[in-house]
Amino acid sequence: MPAADVLVVGGGPAGCVAAWEAAAAGAGHVLLVERDRAIGAPVRCGEGVGSAGLREFLDPDGAPWVSRRISKVIFWAPDDTEVVLAGEDVGYILDRTRFEPALAERASGAGAEVRISTEAVGIEREDGRWRVTLRGPQGDETWTTRVVIGADGVETMVGRWAGLDTRVAARHMASMAQYIVGNIAFDPDAIYMQFGPSVAPGGYAWIFPKGVGIANVGLGVVALRSDGRSARQYLDDYVRRHFPDGTVTAMTVGGVITSPTLRRTFGDGILLAGDAAHMINPLSGGGIVAAMKAGRLAGRHAARAIREGDTSARNLSAYRDDWMRLLGDAHELYYRLKETIDKFDDDFFNRLARTVNRIPLEKRTLARVVTSALVHHPALLPVAAQLFVQEFC
Repeated sequence: MPAADVLVVGGGPAGCVAAWEAAAAGAGHVLLVERDRAIGAPVRCGEGVGSAGLREFLDPDGAPWVSRRISKVIFWAPDDTEVVLAGEDVGYILDRTRFEPALAERASGAGAEVRISTEAVGIEREDGRWRVTLRGPQGDETWTTRVVIGADGVETMVGRWAGLDTRVAARHMASMAQYIVGNIAFDPDAIYMQFGPSVAPGGYAWIFPKGVGIANVGLGVVALRSDGRSARQYLDDYVRRHFPDGTVTAMTVGGVITSPTLRRTFGDGILLAGDAAHMINPLSGGGIVAAMKAGRLAGRHAARAIREGDTSARNLSAYRDDWMRLLGDAHELYYRLKETIDKFDDDFFNRLARTVNRIPLEKRTLARVVTSALVHHPALLPVAAQLFVQEFC
């Protein structure tokens, strides 16, 4: 029976970084498995990341996996009032079909074994190790491993098999639909976000440029707050309204969790990372940078536990403690802010836009906007916080 010291399930940002870090930290034999036929596909998000977080892992300057550098944020109110923020180094729009393979190459370079078209179909605990059944091109095989890192996304099965509670309440799940739309006019150096229950109840709409005249156009909605239409129906209406002459060349749909981190992301020889552990910014739905940071922690803690010869839940609990200090506590705050924002109507966002537009553009910084918003509308603090969350994907 083949054996690994660390077996990572899922080849997204969390899984690739977890395998990279575990191998680099001397965990022994690290195996990363991805069920799809290619790392990085299909793409299920807007592909935007904040600059500072990205640079912790890879240098984006001149990288082939960058579609566009973003220097501005533009907010549209429900009545289409436009608010342009002062230019700054906001972030990047990625090409995830190239970005994740770049992370997987780092993992491989650190010594991890990477397999595609290989799915974990079950795990069992036996004699202090995990038996993991993998299904690949050559059929089924069973591996043993000391630590399993579940980075298998929103629909995680690893967590369920390990007995962890990964359930998501309906009010905490947003449905997402996105098109790649060409032949449209917009500022290619800016990301656009539009809020309001008439636009995307429980979520927001976005335009993330992939180049001049072409962008990821999408939105997320919470079904319990909608009028019965699906996310795709809301998106169809949105595209017809803003880009009637646009050409849709691709579509993706998916789900985004808007609740804080799971209460338990670890067990005996088990760690969950990224979307599988609900490590997503509840305000923005941003998960790429958060996933990489979670993967880094998971890989390092797995390697540490193996070196210490103790992969018990008690020893691995330090992983969640470190995550909560890093981003988890902030996500709890963002969740509470989102709960407040969801109570606001379209008129509230329209008034906010007009308030912000009274600030001269060159002075329209985060601090100035928040200060002005609080002076005119003290209840706007949570809205101001959402508008400037930079880990926006």
